[in-house]
Amino acid sequence: MVVVLHVAATNFGAFGNQWWASNFYDSLTRSCVPVFLMISGVLLLDKHETLSVFFRKRFARVLPPLLFWSLFYMAWNAWQGRGYGAWPGWMERLARGPVAFHLWYLYAIVGIYLFVPFLRHIWSASKPGERKAYLAFWALVSGWPTIRAALGIDADVLRTYSLGPFFGLAGYLFLGAYVCEAYRRQTDKERYWRLSLVLFLVFGALTMAATYIYSRRSGTPQTLFYDYLSPFVVASSVCAFNVLYGAGARIAAYSGALRKVSACTLGIYCVHVFVLHRVEAASRQLGSAVSSWWAIPAMASCVFGLSLAVILLLRKFKPFTMVT
Repeated sequence: MVVVLHVAATNFGAFGNQWWASNFYDSLTRSCVPVFLMISGVLLLDKHETLSVFFRKRFARVLPPLLFWSLFYMAWNAWQGRGYGAWPGWMERLARGPVAFHLWYLYAIVGIYLFVPFLRHIWSASKPGERKAYLAFWALVSGWPTIRAALGIDADVLRTYSLGPFFGLAGYLFLGAYVCEAYRRQTDKERYWRLSLVLFLVFGALTMAATYIYSRRSGTPQTLFYDYLSPFVVASSVCAFNVLYGAGARIAAYSGALRKVSACTLGIYCVHVFVLHRVEAASRQLGSAVSSWWAIPAMASCVFGLSLAVILLLRKFKPFTMVT
């Protein structure tokens, strides 16, 4: 979904023959990052371990890839003529933020991990009604910037009432744990799964329509409704989680292959932008007259496959297992 999203974004910046395909695929895959975070919530919030154990395990998992892939993209940029000076300049640039746009997630997850030990206590000590209340407040507050911009409302409610504690991507961890429990409690899981699939498509369509209407009103393509905390994306993420969670039982026969691929997903995430730029530079497929309706999924499949091959190759060498 992440790869499709980034491929689709290539032709989103200007209205034209290819714009609707970009809007369609981008809207349909916007729940990708929220699902990452929801899975983290399922796996982390119900665990009990000391602060030292938690931080050692989590940061040993995220800091080596952040450092390695940041230096990889910086080295490529330097090779292309964009220098960072001496080594202190490299480290200063690294500390300031992501050197490649998609590496923002690795920086964000560092901050989110700092909050997880305390979110665990909130989760374990809260009652079902309190969990619902928190998620309701979080969804409303998180969606307010999108609603405010779309409707042209002048009131800055978040600032006026200091609602920052309810705002942010960390809420997706809490949401993931809650949605997972809700799925497990369902007596008719097949019906619940089918309803989630339908609603996932509905909220994807609403994201697409809202993006078109708001963009036309603004006169230029706008990504307001693509925000990971916008109301349609939050709702779509819940449905996407249910669909993917329920799909597990349907594809159990392929669990061995999936485990092998899943071990590579962090590396695929980190390297796929580099692969995408190289493939697009070589083929110019997305910028040509070729229909984006099939070019986007074809390009995404190619980029995913090549990225997977690169990571599988790197993981044959033990040092790279820490960073991929």
